[in-house]
Formats: sequence, structure tokens, C-alpha cells
Amino acid sequence: MRFDMTVRELAEYTACQLNMFFPDTHTVAPEQMLCGVQLALDRAEYCFRHINYAAYSENGEAMFDVLHSDQYCHYLYFLSNSLYHNQGDPRLCKKLFYLNKALHAMNCMYDTDLPDIFWIVHAIGIALGKANYSNYLVLRHNCTIGGMSGEFPTMGEKVILSAGASLIGRCSVGDNVMLGPGCAVVKTDIPANTLVTNGGSYVSRTNSDKPARACFHLN
Repeated sequence: MRFDMTVRELAEYTACQLNMFFPDTHTVAPEQMLCGVQLALDRAEYCFRHINYAAYSENGEAMFDVLHSDQYCHYLYFLSNSLYHNQGDPRLCKKLFYLNKALHAMNCMYDTDLPDIFWIVHAIGIALGKANYSNYLVLRHNCTIGGMSGEFPTMGEKVILSAGASLIGRCSVGDNVMLGPGCAVVKTDIPANTLVTNGGSYVSRTNSDKPARACFHLN
């Protein structure tokens, strides 16, 4: 992956941000995050090389820029989630979640498991609950995936949420489904190869994976 920092430098960079945002007595040392940073970079490399956008990959090689805010949003999620799954300090995981929320208005807890391949586009106001996610997921600004009465959506591959779209409660969503801008789906199953429009109506479409192919390098 093209990246102009070492793992140690990135750990120091992130630790500095955390200590500036949270100047408490529990100072974060880079050494606390080295393993998590390497795991996060490995996950980012795998994710980014599947994204069909010049800033993320070129000729199959992933690229990561800490000053690309959407990429950094991905990285902070990967870091918090990787540390959580490797018995990292819960306080550190909380701080990383909070930092991502402060920088990008991204509300996704460190114990929420997103898929290996997803793309956050304009990470402003995105809220993601503990749904069952699948690969090739697109999340645009101000979209929400959440629960109702303790039940969450289950999604197939190549699901795209347009700006302001929401998926709430027990929903079974098939492959190649796209929710249009501002569309809300609540406790409703969506069959595969479907476009959901603003009024909640379903419109079948041909070439159903064309939007996903515009976003990802699909096998």
C-alpha cells in the first residue's frame, strides 16, 4: 500500500490526536496502539484496493492518505475495532470511537463489525448500528442503519445507501439493492436487484450491479 508514514509514525500521530482531544490522566502512548495500527493498515489495504476511485487505489495497489478525511475515518474505525477484538484497553477503544465522531460525525461503535469491503463517501452524520453487514457496502453522508425493539437489518452484498437513506429494524435486504436519497426502509424486506425510491415503492432495474461496479472492483 502506498503510504508515506511508518507504522510507528502513524501510531504517534494518532496518539497525539487522542491526547489533545482527551487531556485526562490516562495518556495514550504509541506503544499501546502499534499492533492495532498494523492490523488497521492491513484491513485498510484490503478494503481500499477494492474501491474503484482514484484516491483509494491505482492499478490494484491501495493508497492511504491521513489527510483524506474519508480514508482516515475508515482507519479510525479499523483501529478501534481491531483493538477491541484483540483485548485492547476499553478506554482507548472509546476514545478512538469518540475521536472518529468528533472529526467525521461518524457514529459507529468499536464493537460493531462492518464488512471487510465497504466505502464511506462523505463521512458526515453516518450512524451505524449492530446490523448484519456484507461486502461491497456503500454508505453516503447522513445515512443510518439502526435497530428497533432490539432487532437489526440483515444485508446482502452490494447494498448502496444514498445520502440521507435509512434502514431500520428487522429487514432482510437482498444483493444489489440501492436506497435512493432520503429513503427510509423500516421493518420491511427488500428483494435482490431492487431500487427503493423516496416514496418507499420498489422499482426493478436491469444491470442491477452497475452502481456497485461504479464503486468497487468486483470479481
